[in-house]
Amino acid sequence: FPMDVAAADSDGEVDQSLLDSPGTTHAKRAPLVIFFKLRDTIKKVPFDFEDLKEVRKTFCEKFSQSKFDVDTLPPLYIKDKGSKIQHELEDFKDVYPYCIIEARVPNLGEGDTTNDLDRNEVGFGYYAFQRRKLAFITVGLPARGKSYISRKIARYLKWVGVNTVVFNVGNYRRERIGASQTHDFFDPSNEMGNRARLHMAIAALDDMLNWLNKGGNVAIYDATNTTRERRAMLEKRCNRENVQIVFVESICNDPAIVERNVKETKLSSPDYKGLAADSAVEDFRRRIKEYEKVYQPLGEQEADISYVKLIDVGKQIIINNIESYLPSRVVHFLMNLHVHPRPIWMTRHGQSEYNSQDLLGRDSGLTAKGDEYAHELGDWVLTHLPDNLTVWTSSLERSIQTAQYINHPRVK
Repeated sequence: FPMDVAAADSDGEVDQSLLDSPGTTHAKRAPLVIFFKLRDTIKKVPFDFEDLKEVRKTFCEKFSQSKFDVDTLPPLYIKDKGSKIQHELEDFKDVYPYCIIEARVPNLGEGDTTNDLDRNEVGFGYYAFQRRKLAFITVGLPARGKSYISRKIARYLKWVGVNTVVFNVGNYRRERIGASQTHDFFDPSNEMGNRARLHMAIAALDDMLNWLNKGGNVAIYDATNTTRERRAMLEKRCNRENVQIVFVESICNDPAIVERNVKETKLSSPDYKGLAADSAVEDFRRRIKEYEKVYQPLGEQEADISYVKLIDVGKQIIINNIESYLPSRVVHFLMNLHVHPRPIWMTRHGQSEYNSQDLLGRDSGLTAKGDEYAHELGDWVLTHLPDNLTVWTSSLERSIQTAQYINHPRVK
């Protein structure tokens, strides 16, 4: 191979026959080599490594212009020799002669710094992965909407193209210990219960970190995490795995909202399957009391960590030490999140003049029939819908005229 830079075929495989110079015979082959790939460039290196650390170090040296070092280099990927399926390189035994080892880095175009990926947007809807994987960790007492918020964050991030998974510690408890645990199990003085819950928290954490290390982008760790000791344990483990964390605390000081949440969601929980409604509600109230005994909200003692606090269903939001692109986007999303259902009623406009002539397009007003429909619509809204209603219309005349008899605030 006369040059340091090689070209791969469309499948990312290097033609082994190219490794022989024109005068080489099969009796005297060139030394064994492997190939490093970064974006569209492939470089040949001798296959004389002892471990993965040497592989990563040499990769950084070959692509020194990328400014990566051994610690900041993204995960390396290799194709399985048999199946040809690409996977993350975690075991040096997977390296074989003439393989291609690739670092997956988005191509950000002109001005790319490569070492600052978490600030760059790549394409529509997808945002460049961060050098550090990202985990959102919920904090708060039971019945504060933590699982609801977790699902909403996951849904939003998936919608914008980010691979996201929720790890719910409560589900680990139900699957491995059983769902039928009374409030006594959550008593902080119950040593057996404490140990069991800690084991489930660690099991969920292990699975989350393993998933992130195998190619996941963002994880959501859904649990109460009510003590500083528990949060410190999570922070220590995540820092060790180079995972960026953002705590999301939900606080509710309105007893009516908490009570409504208990009755609307917890009665259908697997924890209370087959139990009478009154008994289930009473037990869950006592479970909340057990957590309140040890609850330590996020505050000044944890001022160096990243967190967002949602107070009383978003009436107040406190943001601390939020940095990088995706956490900022999620915080903006949380600022506009509704934790209670808000129904939307939709209607077509009344018959327009162009409708009556079977014509499409343009901006015509309503016919007499269309105006009659608008009157009927106004009467129906008055008798069937709540007073706190906002009316949205398009800027077209037929839409504005259809809503003219609805006596509510209007957004055009």
